Amino acid sequence: MSTKTERPTLQEELTRRGRDVWLAGLGALATVEEEGSKAFNTLVERGKDYESKGRKQIESAISTASKQRDEAISEVEDASEGAREYIFNTVDRALDRFGVATRSELDKLEGQVGRLTQKVDALTKALKENKNIDPDA
Repeated sequence: MSTKTERPTLQEELTRRGRDVWLAGLGALATVEEEGSKAFNTLVERGKDYESKGRKQIESAISTASKQRDEAISEVEDASEGAREYIFNTVDRALDRFGVATRSELDKLEGQVGRLTQKVDALTKALKENKNIDPDA
C-alpha cells in the first residue's frame, strides 16, 4: 500500500483547493453578472415608472401653483384697483372741501383759457386791420 495513491500530497491538495476557490470565484462572478444584469434591468424599469409618476406629480403641482398664482394676482389687482379708487375719491373730497381744483377741472379750465386766447388774438388782429390801431399801445 502506497500512501501516495491513497492520500494526495499536500501540494496536490493545495492545488485542488486553490482551483476550487478559483472556480468558486468565477462562479460567483458569473452569478453576480447574471443576477446583477437582471437586478440592473429591474431597477431601470422601476426607475422609468417612478420618473413617469414623479413627472406627472410635478406637472400637476406646477399646474396647481400656476392657477393659484393667477388667482392671487387677480385678487391683488382687484384689491389695488379698489384701493386706488378709494384713495382718489378721498383726495378729491378733501380737495373739494378746501376749494382746491381737481386735475380734470384744471384741464377743463386750461382748454377754456386756450380758446379764449385764440378769440382775443383773432379780435386783436381784426381790430388792427380795421382801424390801424395798436391795441397793445
